[in-house]
Amino acid sequence: MTSAPPPQVQPPRRNGCLWGCLILVLIVTLPPVLAAAYGAWYLWEGYRHNPVYRLAADLVRKDGRIQQVLGEDPVITGMEGNVFSWMPGLASDTYTVTLEGPKGEGSLAIIEHHSEFGAPTLDGAILTGPDGRRYDLLKHQELPAGGKPAPDTSI
Repeated sequence: MTSAPPPQVQPPRRNGCLWGCLILVLIVTLPPVLAAAYGAWYLWEGYRHNPVYRLAADLVRKDGRIQQVLGEDPVITGMEGNVFSWMPGLASDTYTVTLEGPKGEGSLAIIEHHSEFGAPTLDGAILTGPDGRRYDLLKHQELPAGGKPAPDTSI
């Protein structure tokens, strides 16, 4: 009986460094890529689903002063800024949106607060017209050049 030669066994290929490096690169790059993708989506389309943005859009459609200053059917053309503040049970937002109408461009600064599950409540709405004049839409008055409302002189 002759014995057969032992089978040739190939040593296993080792790709440990390659897979380890790929996993490390994925762990490091995935969070910033996902955050950038979400940020791009939010700036491009997502903010339109925000209740405060919808509140601003509703105000632009229905407020007569905005129609008077910017012309018929002004539209929101962009968002200049958003400041968000949150405490347990209460959150507030400050939005500044750019508007455009037949008479020119303006901006609308909105301040609102809302509870955790409640609809937003409008606290302030300041319209800046194409000529730089400012209007307090909640008090239905034009603001003086300094930005503060005119003092009440009634007795």
